[in-house]
Amino acid sequence: MLNSSRILLLICLSCALISGCGTKSGLSADVGYSGFDNARIVNIRPHMCAGNAGPGTIGPGLGAQWNASQPNSVVLIVALFNQHKGITGADLNIDGEKISLTGSSNPTDMSLHYGIRMSTRPFATDVATVKKIIASKRTWVRIHTPAGYIEDAVIDGAIDSKAYNALIRFMTEVEAK
Repeated sequence: MLNSSRILLLICLSCALISGCGTKSGLSADVGYSGFDNARIVNIRPHMCAGNAGPGTIGPGLGAQWNASQPNSVVLIVALFNQHKGITGADLNIDGEKISLTGSSNPTDMSLHYGIRMSTRPFATDVATVKKIIASKRTWVRIHTPAGYIEDAVIDGAIDSKAYNALIRFMTEVEAK
């Protein structure tokens, strides 16, 4: 017979499995306005590329930022979850088209969010590239570090990721101008 604490634990685990592991779950895009020039800004924090990764998974992620003052430009926030490593470069392979992203001169930001180590670095691209990712059947990201590279699928056939679905939510807000 199950006692009340075991029942509560089973309910919590069931809820976590149902809601937390799906690739469509994640943060919404934030929409705001610049104090500098009142331009509309859309931001989405990095989400993991691994499809149903658990909380301890080490791997790449993507987030993005768009500013209406430069409507064709997007800053992709390339992330490494659960580790602090320098990010020296990033590439995309979108349906066989290889794209080397242009990194900023900023060093890698190494932070701690809700107990998760994360390394991030911004890379310049354009709205068309993000739209290609969303429309693709297969997109992989490769992140270069001083110790080698780490890569993972953003989408690969029927297997998508939290990062893929976050980019869809991001573009929905960008196009809501």
